[in-house]
Amino acid sequence: METTGMCRAIQQRNVWRSAMAVVLSIALAGMLTACGSGGSAAANTSTSSAAKTAVQVNMGDTPADWMLAFSMNITSMTLNGSNGSVSAVSSATPMEMMHLMGTMQPLAMVSMPQGTYTSATITLGSATVMYMNPTTKTAVQTTISGPISATVNFSTPIVVGTTPMAMGFDLDLASSVTADANNNLSMAPVFHVTSGMQGSGSPLDPADGGIQQMMGTVSSISGSSFTMSSVQSAQAFTFATNSATKFGNMSGMGMMASGMLVTVDATMQPDGSLMATQVQSMMGAGGVMGEGPITAVSGSPATQLTMVMQNGVGTGMMSSSFAAGATINMNGSTTYAIDEDGVDMTGLPFTPVFDANHIYAGQSVMPISSSGMSSGGMGGGMMGGSPMAGTIAASEVELQPQGLSGTVASAINGGVSGSFAMTLPSASAFSTLTGATTVTVYQQTDTAVVGSPIAGGSTVHVFGLLFMDSGQWKMVAARIGAE
Repeated sequence: METTGMCRAIQQRNVWRSAMAVVLSIALAGMLTACGSGGSAAANTSTSSAAKTAVQVNMGDTPADWMLAFSMNITSMTLNGSNGSVSAVSSATPMEMMHLMGTMQPLAMVSMPQGTYTSATITLGSATVMYMNPTTKTAVQTTISGPISATVNFSTPIVVGTTPMAMGFDLDLASSVTADANNNLSMAPVFHVTSGMQGSGSPLDPADGGIQQMMGTVSSISGSSFTMSSVQSAQAFTFATNSATKFGNMSGMGMMASGMLVTVDATMQPDGSLMATQVQSMMGAGGVMGEGPITAVSGSPATQLTMVMQNGVGTGMMSSSFAAGATINMNGSTTYAIDEDGVDMTGLPFTPVFDANHIYAGQSVMPISSSGMSSGGMGGGMMGGSPMAGTIAASEVELQPQGLSGTVASAINGGVSGSFAMTLPSASAFSTLTGATTVTVYQQTDTAVVGSPIAGGSTVHVFGLLFMDSGQWKMVAARIGAE
């Protein structure tokens, strides 16, 4: 309330006391709703007086196998329902989709009027594609000009009630991007929309508001909570911690510092806030980390990698870095690790190894450096002259989970362990890059099998850790889903 309005209220308190109580109650309710949203809530353009609920808006990818990276610039996103429209994105936000194959990433947390939602309106400024040329066997970058607009009509209306929930927008890249006779690309976005409620399934499942391996920079700390910003999200997210939160290589919140680069797993709480289940400090202020597939390895043991940037934060990391190449330099002090978060590595019939002598083109890695990424240039190695995001002097290189798709001969059921051969599409970027035709997939009893049972002969997406063992590609699956 403005100061002048407050003064009049004081002067006329006998007349306005009841009205003031109502106004203050409404204002307080709005503040509590925003606090429960888990971060800097996206703008709500609806004028509805309906009660509001926290909704996590996620982005995921049904991939086009011939792509190495697909980075789009989301300029606006509006959710349309019975009580008006709500803005989830109002300023340019980059989002690389290929690293989200088989999973989802939070784009925004929105305080939405309760009601029935039937569509979304999405505008993209442009898109950048990196793919493997099947003739030259090199990575090529091309741009799809914008603006690109799409109205996404929900096949089933989504009801936002009193329970916090998630909406998932799965971009079907294979159906969205087409090429003409001259290999010029165009895009008509096709999204498949899902929803899930807090507490209705696995707490870490993105479909129910869970977050896994979100990468970002700590921007502020308050008591047992911290706020983190990510290059690929429309807003900052606030995470609470408690005695059950695992801090990885930190002793607790006392070691948290502004500017620190971290990865976070979290679950949505009944009030819509986010509780961190695991926080991993990757590097201090001034550092950088990236993520993406390797396209070339130099040296034995390896001294340099060429990779395609799909994700990253830190000094020198910009939106233009995604779907571009990067050079990763290593030396005798560089350490190697396997990111096993969410992947059961027990009881395998082979020994997974990842180090300077066992690192291969086709694997997805996270290079980490205490210094920022230097400026770009043109690509060497397997980049074919494509633009480069820059160079990272890696103090550590981590093997990261990644997605692959292919066909399976036999049915896949959840809750069991075993292995099966997945036949890769001949035109897939992974096949063009590595020459592989099959990957052996290892399923654990806790591997999430979406749509179980999956019929034999189906095309499936597998998300997990990829190793080369005895000349054979082997993937330990965290998640398997049918196309």
